[in-house]
Amino acid sequence: MKKIKGIAGLAFGAFFTALAAPLTTMAATEQKRSFGETMGYALLNTLMGIVIVFLVLLLISKIISLFKYIYKFEQGKATKKVEAEAPVEAEEPQEELSDDLELVAVITAAIHAYEEAQGNEIPVEGLVVRSIRKAGKAKWQNA
Repeated sequence: MKKIKGIAGLAFGAFFTALAAPLTTMAATEQKRSFGETMGYALLNTLMGIVIVFLVLLLISKIISLFKYIYKFEQGKATKKVEAEAPVEAEEPQEELSDDLELVAVITAAIHAYEEAQGNEIPVEGLVVRSIRKAGKAKWQNA
């Protein structure tokens, strides 16, 4: 990959040098030119610089626009790797937890102990657990 980058850099450098070579040789010759000719060469050099800058900016924007495909490619590779590592298991159906009386008793006792430790008043009728369900993860927890 480093070789490809080096070759690409050399190719771009040679290309832009070849484009600018006629202008720089004309400007480097030691001839007496009129003011108009000098300004013409200066204008050509300026335009060449502007064109090169905008071409490089376009190239950079195209490379950046390809990042979304690189991201999708990387995500695809990561999911394939995870699928290959983890054996496929049948999804277990969600069981209803409110029917398990021992679990209800333990959760009620834990809430009672917590409220008592916090110094909160516990109702005389006691605590009533109406339902128990597994909480789903928020989107930010999956990150």
